[in-house]
Amino acid sequence: MLPKDIMNEVFLCLGGNLGNRSQILTKSAHLIEKECGKIIKKSKIYETVAWGSKSQKKFLNEVIQIKTKYSAEQLLTKLLAIEKSLGRKRNNIKNSDRLIDIDILFFNNEIIKNKSIEIPHPRLHLRNFVLKPLMDINKDLIHPALNKSIKKIYKNCGDTLAATEFTPVKYICIEGNIGSGKTTLAKELAKQINADFLPEQFEKNDLLQLFYSKPDAFAFPLEFNLLLNRYTQIKNSVKKNAKLIIGDYSIYKSLWFAKVNLGNKEFLFFKKHFKALELKLPKPDVIIYLQTSTSNLKQNVLSRGRQYEKNISVKYLNEVGKQYLKGIKEMNTSKKLLISIKKYDSGLNQELIKRIKDYLN
Repeated sequence: MLPKDIMNEVFLCLGGNLGNRSQILTKSAHLIEKECGKIIKKSKIYETVAWGSKSQKKFLNEVIQIKTKYSAEQLLTKLLAIEKSLGRKRNNIKNSDRLIDIDILFFNNEIIKNKSIEIPHPRLHLRNFVLKPLMDINKDLIHPALNKSIKKIYKNCGDTLAATEFTPVKYICIEGNIGSGKTTLAKELAKQINADFLPEQFEKNDLLQLFYSKPDAFAFPLEFNLLLNRYTQIKNSVKKNAKLIIGDYSIYKSLWFAKVNLGNKEFLFFKKHFKALELKLPKPDVIIYLQTSTSNLKQNVLSRGRQYEKNISVKYLNEVGKQYLKGIKEMNTSKKLLISIKKYDSGLNQELIKRIKDYLN
């Protein structure tokens, strides 16, 4: 170890494509600072397809700069221990999927090569997923073996795999036709992944019951009232919340239901106001659409026992379903996951939650 007043400057690359990728990167950085040395700078997090592998699981990578009192060999030992503590199991398969990989890219401006370690990392100049985050931290950093700046190496890199900036999911909407089970799923998913649940508040809306008894008379006031309520609730909840939010509706359902319930002139007027309000709201990062048969929908609607819903027709459910599918297909602002449900068996929510978790990670 060095004297306390002399510290080594080190660049590390953190990456993985299994489990909760962003959470594991966060844990890795925390352990590195606890066990190895102070983090001076962090790059943005980037996502890329697997490099040198046919794996379909995308990697997240970031580069961090630390100052450490440990030698390169001592640091490597500590980093391997951190990988193991996070669950990494090594194998002999080159470029295989992994929970976490922590590579030493540079150690001061030293060139080190022995049986256990090679610094600078021998392949960093070939990889966009290393060079792009390095550009965030210090594009003028000189590679001691190549005697070139990171900026120049990145510019001339022949890697064709794009490294795109990764944005963590903060707002998820579970969507579906009437009776598709979106509220039950959204509530349970929020519980399991420690998110805030944002339920639609509609049960005390007197216009809803009036609409089902006299749709022609109350369709427009109902749809406009629901639009304003949804807008207010989303605006007050999503932007101010630092946690992940899972809603059992999206603002877009206002447009889709309005298309079914309103005449052409009313719909055009409604759409104009919808667009103005939509622009002021945060976009969902992910919309999960639950698609099931009309017979399932009808059965679920009847079983939950809301008096005003008992006369909902199969024709109406089919029309709503068509607008949902058309609307989701046309959307290009959010990631979309469509899940087909054939039967509402016991334990279905757990199956769906596992599938959603795999998609998000």
